[in-house]
This record gives sequence, structure tokens and C-alpha cells, in this order.
Amino acid sequence: MTQHEFDESWQTWHTARLRTITGPHGLASLVATHWLSPDPQRLEGIEGEWYLDGADIVGDDFTIEQGGEVLVGGRVLRHFRRDDQVALRVLDPDAPTRASVVDVDSYMPDEAWVVLGRFSPASEGETLAVEEIDGYVENEALAGTVSLEIGGQQVEFVATGSRHSMQVVFSDATSGGETYRFRFLRLHGQPGSNEIEVDFNRAYLPPCVFADFYVCALPPAQNRLSLPIRAGEKNVVTR
Repeated sequence: MTQHEFDESWQTWHTARLRTITGPHGLASLVATHWLSPDPQRLEGIEGEWYLDGADIVGDDFTIEQGGEVLVGGRVLRHFRRDDQVALRVLDPDAPTRASVVDVDSYMPDEAWVVLGRFSPASEGETLAVEEIDGYVENEALAGTVSLEIGGQQVEFVATGSRHSMQVVFSDATSGGETYRFRFLRLHGQPGSNEIEVDFNRAYLPPCVFADFYVCALPPAQNRLSLPIRAGEKNVVTR
């Protein structure tokens, strides 16, 4: 791949990220996460009473199953679940947080930050206790570890998810200064190979940067690096 092709590929990714964030029902449009119970309750700004029937969300005229959503008056009402907790999320195109986003400040793409690592899978069924930004601890499926060299130092990340689609939550020496306090990476293992490409140019900001109602995972201790990762997204640019 030429430098021009590399830059174009990154720009395409960056443009897609902005659509994901600023679209009418994108990340920045979240205005509420209402935790529900079997007892009917009224929710601010939403008509009717809402309650849980098993893991399904029930309203006056709707039943929303896990992974589902409905469009009501221009807003999306979305089912959200973590462990045995279920919430109704509200995404509103008129959210002030959506209107305020101008861009996402990022480092210039650099092929030097595309690193070949080695993936070591976890045992089947193994989990990792992950603390989230609201203090809740969730047990997530452990994909394994990713070992690589950065600036002459050996690093080993813990990754959750599956071998084919795993997430790394990390912080580094830029976190809380040049960049937001932590960032995410999405990695994809290849069948029949333990080699894995890690492109730090595509390190991205967690959803909680864009709205206050997300429950983002915090980086586990092993993923808190003392060296700087000057690649990927830095922070949100607002009006």
C-alpha cells in the first residue's frame, strides 16, 4: 500500500466514524439510559409506563426485545443489557451533545503505528472482571492476550470478546493530556494464525466522550501503559 492509499484508507475510516458519532441517532444523540425493573415506572420525557417482562422492555404500545429498538416521534428507544440489568436508552436527534460535535481531533496517520502482534487465546469460557465508568463490574468474555513491541518495549494487552472480533481498552502516557483518559481498539484475529495486526491509527474514543449516559469499560491494569501512543483519535472537538 502506498502512503497515499494508506492516508485515503484512514480518511475513509475517519469519515465513517464521524457519521457514527453525529448521525441523527449516532453516539452523540444519547440523552438517557433508564434502568428498569418489573415494576411499572414513568420515565422523564417518554409517555406511558415502562417495565420489564423477563428481559423484554414493555411500554404502553411497545415490546422491545433484547437487541431491538423502536422509532417514536423521531427518537429511537433501544434495548440495552449488561448481565441481568436492562435499560431503555433514548437517542434524540435534537440532543445538545449531538449539535455540539464538530470533529474528532486525531493524530496524523502513520504506518509506523501499524504493528504485527501475536495473539494467545484464552481458555474456552474464561471471563474477565471489567470495571465500568459508573463503578459497575461486569464479567466479559475473555478473548485472550495480544503481545507486541512498541518503541522497543514488549507490551501485552488483555482483549475481550471473541477471537474474530475483540476489543482492547487501554490508556497510555498521553491519556488525560493529549488524549482522552482511555481509548478503544477493535482487533480481528485470522483463522489458523496467531499473528494479528494492531493499527493504533484506528484507536478510537469511547462513547462516554460524546454523552454522559454510556457505561464504558475502563482499561484493566495490564492495559495501562507508561509509554505514549501518539496515534488514533485524541478528543472530541466541540462548538
